[in-house]
Amino acid sequence: MFTIAYNANSKVHLLREKKEIDLFFSWFMNILPSRIEELISSVKTTEGFSDWLGDYSSASLARLGDWYETQLETRPYSPEGVEYMKRIMRFDENRPIDFEPWTLTDETLATSVKVGMYFGEALRHRLPFMDWRPFKVGSGKSKQPNVDYGQPVLEGPKVLHVNPVGICQTLAFAIARGQRSGRHLNELFEYNAKMREDTRIR
Repeated sequence: MFTIAYNANSKVHLLREKKEIDLFFSWFMNILPSRIEELISSVKTTEGFSDWLGDYSSASLARLGDWYETQLETRPYSPEGVEYMKRIMRFDENRPIDFEPWTLTDETLATSVKVGMYFGEALRHRLPFMDWRPFKVGSGKSKQPNVDYGQPVLEGPKVLHVNPVGICQTLAFAIARGQRSGRHLNELFEYNAKMREDTRIR
């Protein structure tokens, strides 16, 4: 019914009914432990990373980012995929459409979800007041769904929610474009952790 190779930016999440959001969340949480174990095994069996410690520390995110960068692969869009992208990105008929003619492979998407799960668990270890929740909240006066609607996020009292999978997939696309390196994974972790720590102190 659900796939580990999901795209956090897909409109499918925005279209889910609340009951299906709960089912997706339950599926996500059920597979989370085993998928993190798979990730740790994959990293440690990669040459040069056998000494990596998957201990959810900030330092572990730095090395994980290095590994993550080596795992990213892209594929060209099919002609049908190109037309679909043109359709969903045409907000204004007079606006030129600009998007990469490629996307991440399914294997890379699956890896990014596993990295996102680990990222989220690392945040939970650092910020014990946050926990995984299915996100069902709209935004603004119009109550249009938030970009993270329908997805597992970390939430806590008095702090902004965070979508770990969304963060890690956004980084994957940035790495593929040559705009970021894997080391940015640790920077994102520190930024998100510190922002929520500071919010709790106020």
